[in-house]
Amino acid sequence: MKILFVNNFRKRGGGEEFLADLLPGLAAKGIEVGLVCRPATPLAAMFKYSDIAVFPVDRSGVRGATSVLAISRIIRHHGYQIIDIQRGHDILQAWLAARLSGRRPVLLYTPQVPEFLRSRFLLRRMHAIVTISRHIRDRLTAFDPVLAPRTSIVYYGIDLDRFRAAGVPRGWLRTRFGLGPDVKIVGTVGDLWKNQIEFLDVLAEVRKPFPDVRYAVVGSPDGSGAVRAFRKRAEELGLSEAVLWAGRLPKQDMLSFYADIDLAVSTYRNEGFGIWVLEALAMGKPVVAFNAGGIRDSLDGSPSGVLVDGGAQEMARSIIGLFHDEAKLRAMAAAAPRWVFDRFRRQRMADDYERYFRSLLHQQGGMPA
Repeated sequence: MKILFVNNFRKRGGGEEFLADLLPGLAAKGIEVGLVCRPATPLAAMFKYSDIAVFPVDRSGVRGATSVLAISRIIRHHGYQIIDIQRGHDILQAWLAARLSGRRPVLLYTPQVPEFLRSRFLLRRMHAIVTISRHIRDRLTAFDPVLAPRTSIVYYGIDLDRFRAAGVPRGWLRTRFGLGPDVKIVGTVGDLWKNQIEFLDVLAEVRKPFPDVRYAVVGSPDGSGAVRAFRKRAEELGLSEAVLWAGRLPKQDMLSFYADIDLAVSTYRNEGFGIWVLEALAMGKPVVAFNAGGIRDSLDGSPSGVLVDGGAQEMARSIIGLFHDEAKLRAMAAAAPRWVFDRFRRQRMADDYERYFRSLLHQQGGMPA
């Protein structure tokens, strides 16, 4: 089986982390995996010394005009059977390249976020669509019900050899901000456009019975309107000193971050999935989140998660209740790694995708033009 992934994103986000986990797992199964990406990007460096065939294709300027022909030659020369398109802006390019290749590869779109390409014509050129959450699937099929029969869900999986509490020293975050071991820390991950501002009203309520609680944010602390609005609201509520700006962290420091927080929270209502939530759970941290977006898929039915149907007041009550009930909080923490192991480990993801890809090839007859 030969699969070519297409991702021309310039940076490294959730979609690129997804490929970092999935592609080596597929290659280990004997699947021939290729990747089209922009030159000199994190993706190009990520797989430089690996079993993944990397094809840097420049989409900028004059070179961009020839990228379709370049991808077409790659498909034809290597005989790729499936083209997995990771981002909406790559659909037109990959579709044209597949048609010019002289082959009939299966065209697959794998949207990672709910803000997908809103072109019914191009979406219907895809033979199949696989999403990472019910939230994205439902948004797609509501936009175009014709896509429903060809849309599936395959859940993310993380590397549990990396994300496990054993062996991770505690105290890094507390030392950095001068906090004692009894200070409770609520943590979240993501730049400030993910609606973290709504948690400030939650924090104001939580600090009434627990005045020393801190809110630790992994994300950029400056440079955007969302950050400025967040800082202004924190100042209005008298919470500026209660917010810990951890900044953007490398993976190793993320382990230390998870080790030091007492509880993970998410206020983002439009998350595609939320990989970081799985990481926090795997590190033994309970999660409280709004019952919205793709995060529901990782917490629904979990003994280690709380999904809040209401707003800030209800989330505050949930957190205060957990902080008052230390035994329950410990039980949730203890159950979290098993929840991830049973449902969201990386090997399960690779197995599920292999089965899915083989089913696509089995159904290849009668594909749209």
